[in-house]
Amino acid sequence: MSNLLIGSLVIFCSAALYALFFALNSFLFQSLIFSSGVSWIFLPAGLRLVLTLLFGGKGAIGISITSILIGLLFYFSDPVIAVGAGILGGLAPYIARLTVFRDLNVMTNLSNLDGSKLLNCIFIYSLISPILHQAWFTLTLPDNYFWDNLGVMIIGDLIGTLLVVYLSKGLLFISKKYL
Repeated sequence: MSNLLIGSLVIFCSAALYALFFALNSFLFQSLIFSSGVSWIFLPAGLRLVLTLLFGGKGAIGISITSILIGLLFYFSDPVIAVGAGILGGLAPYIARLTVFRDLNVMTNLSNLDGSKLLNCIFIYSLISPILHQAWFTLTLPDNYFWDNLGVMIIGDLIGTLLVVYLSKGLLFISKKYL
């Protein structure tokens, strides 16, 4: 298969999987929504990090495409806000990826991504994404409660990321052991 076809497939699968996780999170944690787009548990945050760790920019592009569509269809009447929030949805985990690859010397094949480096990556990402999103919302939505939403979004992204990353890690361990 050509690189273009494989890259397109990775983007498409990342976008589809992100949409699925977003729907699953909405179904499971509807009662934990704090404000529009801010939840006490946000599983898609974890998937964002996993996809960008595994697939880099292609995973980030798939996430951004789906995030823009979700923003346009369900959250924002202003397309500028939706596009900005969607771009940040893919950009934030990519920034976290670049940061840990550079500062923690993580190899691109993730072979030296141990538990300590993974936790650092999770914490970095769980700060970057909420800060970028809430800064964007504060710039574009005059009634955004920056500090309240930021605190809940950090908690929600951290919990969701820990759940998804360590569930993924557990599934990989089980698959290696039994398959």
